[in-house]
Amino acid sequence: MKYLFYLLLLPLLVCAPVSGDELSLAELIDMALKNNPETEKAWASVKRARAALGVTKSDEYPELGLSGNVTHGREVKYPNGPNTVFTNYGGELNLNYLLCDFGETRAAVRAAKEDLSASKWWADFTMQKVMADVAANYYELLNARELLESSESSLEDAKRILGAAEELRDAGLKSENDYITVKATVSEILIGMAQQKAAAGIAYGKLLTSLGVPIDTVLEVETKPEGMQNPLFEQGMEALLSAAKEHRADLMAKQAMLSGMNAQVVRAKRAPLPKLRVSGQAGWLEYGKHQGNGYNYSTGLGIDIPLFKGFYYTYQKKQAMADVEVSAAELKELQDAVSLEVLTYSETVKAASEAMHFSEEFFSDSLKSYDNSLESYKAGLINVFDLLQTQRYLSDARSKRAQARTAWLVSLSQLAFAIGSSK
Repeated sequence: MKYLFYLLLLPLLVCAPVSGDELSLAELIDMALKNNPETEKAWASVKRARAALGVTKSDEYPELGLSGNVTHGREVKYPNGPNTVFTNYGGELNLNYLLCDFGETRAAVRAAKEDLSASKWWADFTMQKVMADVAANYYELLNARELLESSESSLEDAKRILGAAEELRDAGLKSENDYITVKATVSEILIGMAQQKAAAGIAYGKLLTSLGVPIDTVLEVETKPEGMQNPLFEQGMEALLSAAKEHRADLMAKQAMLSGMNAQVVRAKRAPLPKLRVSGQAGWLEYGKHQGNGYNYSTGLGIDIPLFKGFYYTYQKKQAMADVEVSAAELKELQDAVSLEVLTYSETVKAASEAMHFSEEFFSDSLKSYDNSLESYKAGLINVFDLLQTQRYLSDARSKRAQARTAWLVSLSQLAFAIGSSK
């Protein structure tokens, strides 16, 4: 079974060339698929379902058994009569084969096959979830680091103002209060940087955890990835929903589970029907000291006809039919949830794209305003509070630009996860 989401995601991650040991998102995903314990659990579930299918299929084959015995004894035939001491040994081969059960075993095997198919689809969906979690944690780390860089740039801006205030104070053109006010602003930025460093460290730890590697592992990741490009993203909701219904692994798993439940209904209906069996036995018995030996055999045809078992078969069928109803309702519920996801992330991509465009304009205008205000302050045309306000606008613009780009990257990966795959 193909990892549809993996095949979709890897071509979309068009990343700039990396230098040194920097890892791209595709390489991080590959690492997670090898190390994350969720993938191990998923494959173990598939192995278990495959073994369960084998157990169910075993009813289609004959049962063979071999037994042997050695007996030593003493018998008294008559009071005060002669005693008999004997030793014998022998063996038997037994056969039991179900000829016909009117489809009960066949339905059980079909249900087990559907369960195996569902397990494979759930394994695929687990891989998709792991990849989505890695992408989310990767972008969160990039955002935290970019916000930290923005804080560092804001610190440099504030230091420029501090230098200007110091020069004007020393020249007697500005009061000491301007210098103190700007110095307080620098301290405020440093407090924010300390918090942002902690946020970056936590985001790095979350990424390592999703990769399934020790928390003290040192990795260098690519910090300037390009966005995803996929023609399907440009199409309307109908195309996106169609792709999701066709390729979402969890939907496929639910559909397989529903088919398995229907097979269980058939099995429950066939359970009270007669069962035809053939049996056989062949053996050899030999007495010690060559007193005698011989072989025996028997064969027969039997039929089991359940008449009454305390309404067991009736309620077994009702239970199976109720399971079908529950599974069908869960499938419908999941389909609605997937449709809402596709709609949500499709709109989020559009909004994030627009926000990223406007954030660039906001940053450009704020930077010009800051530079002009700084010159005006040096010329004595504005006060320090007006200058600091433009610096705060610039700092906010940097943060919004970083967050807008991160939101855009995250929304693209979320939409890719929501639609599952495209062919």
